[in-house]
Amino acid sequence: MTEELAPVTPLFGASPAGRQRAAGADADLGAVPSSTIPAAADSAASGVDGPETRPSSSANGSPRLVSIPGGQGDAQAFTAVVPAGMDAESRERLIGEAQETLVRALARSDRSTEEARRLLRDWRGEDPKGAQAPEDGTEEAAEYEESLRLDDTEIEQVIDRCTELGYLDDLRLAELVVHKSRDKKRSGIQGVERALRDRHIAAEAMQEVLAEVDRDDELERARELAVERARRVKGVEPDAAIRRIAGFLSRRGYSSGVAFTAAREAVQGGSRPSRSSNGSAGVFFGASPVE
Repeated sequence: MTEELAPVTPLFGASPAGRQRAAGADADLGAVPSSTIPAAADSAASGVDGPETRPSSSANGSPRLVSIPGGQGDAQAFTAVVPAGMDAESRERLIGEAQETLVRALARSDRSTEEARRLLRDWRGEDPKGAQAPEDGTEEAAEYEESLRLDDTEIEQVIDRCTELGYLDDLRLAELVVHKSRDKKRSGIQGVERALRDRHIAAEAMQEVLAEVDRDDELERARELAVERARRVKGVEPDAAIRRIAGFLSRRGYSSGVAFTAAREAVQGGSRPSRSSNGSAGVFFGASPVE
């Protein structure tokens, strides 16, 4: 009986078809300086078929070059650097995860564009399923950790997408900050400006909302606060009371001139005990009058 022999697989060197495929890959990478192509790409040129021809990181964890088909009818392939531990598809998945994280954060509370950018800089993706992180403290561990974070270009990609979708809007946030500072906290102009800066709102949005703020009633608003504050410092020596009230108004964002004017009027206007129409005493500063 004649036994059929299994086909022989070459152990060294690829089949002629494999060599032709490798030669084609070299042609695509011909525009890239040879000094920038890692050893993994060289192995493909030598005629060895295998997983090394797929877009992935090299065995030692360093970034490598991968060929990605060109777009818009461009048949010429271009070469992109893929971070260690990530292929192009995994990188897109990482960007998608970062965008989902930002959208969830924006659903909880509004953020400025810069606040969103800082969140993405601190964000770290989850370890790929089945991946084994290198030992801490090694160069490979640092590269692996970096591969799970977005670079500046990817961060701006997420920012632009969320802006297009309306999730990020510095002007809308600036209007909310002004309303809270001006109407709820009754802050002065300087206080409103400080609140906007604290939220890292874009300068263009700040200028637009501040132009809409009414500055003519600044002194009147300070007077109202000063009279309310004067009730808390009854019995205090007048000069000290003026300083305390003026300091309070300054912390609320009123200029020093407005703060001292309003404080002085509130204190001096109540420097003697007075009776209102219902017989109740007004605010009194200083010693009790002699009967």
